[in-house]
Amino acid sequence: MGSIFISLVPPVLFDLLLEAGTSEIQMEPVSERPSELNSDPTLWTVNGQYPAPIIQANYGDRILINVTNKLGDASLARHKSSKGHKFYDGPVGVTQCPIPNGVSFLYNFTLDQYGTYWYHSHIIGQIIDGLKGPLIVHFPNDPYLKEYDFEYVMTLSDWYHTPSGILLPLYRTPGYIGFEPVPNSGEISGLGQYDCNAAPKNSKCNSNNIVATYVVKKGKKYRFRIINMSTESHFILSFDEHPLMVIEADGDLIKPVTLNTLPINVAQRYSVILNANKPIDNYQIRAKLSTYTRIDNNTINYNNSLNNNIVGILRYEGAKDNLPTSNAYPLNQSEECRDINANFLRPYYEINVPRNIITKINLFVAFTVVSSLKFVQINNSSFVVPTLNYPTNQRIIQGVDPYRLPQYDNAYVYGCNYCEDAAVDIYITGSFFNLHPMHMHGHKFFVIYQGENNTGTQPPEESSFNLIDPPYRDVVTVQPNSTTVIRYFVNNPGVWLFHCHIHGT
Repeated sequence: MGSIFISLVPPVLFDLLLEAGTSEIQMEPVSERPSELNSDPTLWTVNGQYPAPIIQANYGDRILINVTNKLGDASLARHKSSKGHKFYDGPVGVTQCPIPNGVSFLYNFTLDQYGTYWYHSHIIGQIIDGLKGPLIVHFPNDPYLKEYDFEYVMTLSDWYHTPSGILLPLYRTPGYIGFEPVPNSGEISGLGQYDCNAAPKNSKCNSNNIVATYVVKKGKKYRFRIINMSTESHFILSFDEHPLMVIEADGDLIKPVTLNTLPINVAQRYSVILNANKPIDNYQIRAKLSTYTRIDNNTINYNNSLNNNIVGILRYEGAKDNLPTSNAYPLNQSEECRDINANFLRPYYEINVPRNIITKINLFVAFTVVSSLKFVQINNSSFVVPTLNYPTNQRIIQGVDPYRLPQYDNAYVYGCNYCEDAAVDIYITGSFFNLHPMHMHGHKFFVIYQGENNTGTQPPEESSFNLIDPPYRDVVTVQPNSTTVIRYFVNNPGVWLFHCHIHGT
């Protein structure tokens, strides 16, 4: 599911900063079966690592990443780096061709955004099978640098024991009446837990799998950069007896807000500061997993014994090697499958919300069945990936009229002559039952209105828009039977994908 927007406008503890300059990185995606995972599917890794290696650089650095495909399949890794790189954005058939097996492709760009990001393959189900990793862009002038001593990167994800190459064809089989396949387990930084009693006969299952453990020193403060890299799972994250000061959302710094529990949807990122000021001991890290799929006995993996309560350990230096007996924060059920309250996500730096609206786009997102096949549609049209070796970006450059693109491209075209303060409003309406973490490539946007679950599909009154200090991010959750309105600057010409980040759809 997705649409194209075309703008025609003229667990390692890290040091805080790298040296500025040019970074060169060699990446080789391969297929393997690592023993540390609590399952036995084929896993696609980058340089032998899952999650893929953490890429770190500074704001303003030039970065060169040479990707060599050793998967035996077409692949393309999409780096969620910054707004200006329309030729390296990644979606196959939209901005790039796939990288053929045995071929290398060089990403070469300057980092003009700072913050917490991630990179992943953007073709078929490769992200489900492991091609994903963190991308951290440090900001030397970060106003929070003096507020913490060290930092960790933490990833959250779901995991399937069956490769996507088997799951997705089953899900797309004509006449299939179930819902999206249910994941088998959840992970913190690539380490998951699974009930081996539920494992199929003759399968490999490690009942003593270690959990993610983060070591801290009493009296120090730690920045945790948290990334949800799931296929379809929302998490509510908490550290027993340790409140979290949230300072960043989707790469944008925010005014600090302290929370005990942190809801985080697919593709969203947050930075939090944790103060290690409790007695020396072990404290439970809790990641409550919620899936979006409804489940019945027609659904793939409906009876797979999914453990929704994923755990890790926050261990103080000097603590005994014991399991935590710490006290959990009460779980707020109203946070399940929702974003952090928009009123809490106020940008740190004042950004004037644009008022010169050149285009309003209305998108209605819904499931439908056509010829016994399930589809997700936007405005009654299901996105079909354009020709892989002739992406939309190239077609536009070579003179194809964007207004004459096929209907299944779901292309929305706009432009302006006088573009100062110019912006586009998108009204995103979700149908009943399903919610959507909507992500925009090439732009961050203001969330000027976010409808609650089942508040109706009528467009909201403009008087209810937050035009003073709305959240500024690149992923927003659209609740079922509701409307969310986003606004973004028309300042990055190109062909950009806008899509739901649930990969079963």
